[in-house]
Amino acid sequence: MTFRHRCGLLLLGLVLIDALAGCAARLNQFHTFAQAGVAYVAASQSVTQTAGAAAVNTDSALLTKYRPDLDQAQRRARVIQSNTLLKQRLHVLELINTHGKLLETYFEAVAALSDPKASNSVGTAAEGVYAALSKISPALKDAKMGATSVSSFIPIVTAPVVATFKAHALNQELKARSSAVVNELALQEAAFTAIEAELKTDIQEQQNFQETESIDQFVAAGPLPVGWANQRLTILSTPASVAAADAASKAAAQLRRTFTALVENRIDDAGFASLTSDISNMLTIAQGIQGALK
Repeated sequence: MTFRHRCGLLLLGLVLIDALAGCAARLNQFHTFAQAGVAYVAASQSVTQTAGAAAVNTDSALLTKYRPDLDQAQRRARVIQSNTLLKQRLHVLELINTHGKLLETYFEAVAALSDPKASNSVGTAAEGVYAALSKISPALKDAKMGATSVSSFIPIVTAPVVATFKAHALNQELKARSSAVVNELALQEAAFTAIEAELKTDIQEQQNFQETESIDQFVAAGPLPVGWANQRLTILSTPASVAAADAASKAAAQLRRTFTALVENRIDDAGFASLTSDISNMLTIAQGIQGALK
């Protein structure tokens, strides 16, 4: 064997090793994405919990404000109506949580499928999780946040062009359901956009009352209440609960874009970094609110 021939074989070997390493790295990205999905769901559930508490607290403040102007029969009717609407809101928030948890389980199943040695049972599990998703999606799409349904906030999405991966079972799953999963992620984005819109409406009404009271305190004779300036800052600032819902919708959108890029085999470290940043921001805001409520 000549020196040139040996060098040629060595070069070919190095290329094959590099290609195999590249394949392994691409398949490992599905595990990285699954971990991001777990973090997203944990953070998003903190946001739904915060949104539920904010909705109840805002409604309680409004009931308290109107109570002196109502007789007993009107008070009863008003609080019963409010309780009914709040139960509906909390049910939608729980539906969002369930939908998110199923997505998390699906991503974990897809990560398992990225192992070329994955058994057929893993593919069956992924199919089963998606079947559960598809059963609750219609209810979430039709769910109302105030007068608007979640479906009205669903963004227009493009079906991913599925790349070819070394793991045969992964290829089959992505070709069968990746487009549908992108739509489910768009539904998560829409749900949190709807939450944000409703929170803005509710809290703006509460802020209007508080701002009027703050102005009356300033205009009235006598000293201002202790903490008036701090309270004024809180009234005029964007509520943290609204910021949390906005962060959640952005994180859901980034999760959808990252999944699409992953399926098309064009994801890079920057894409994962952006997703991690959005999820971290959502979690930080939600944890800050929960800390303030304690």
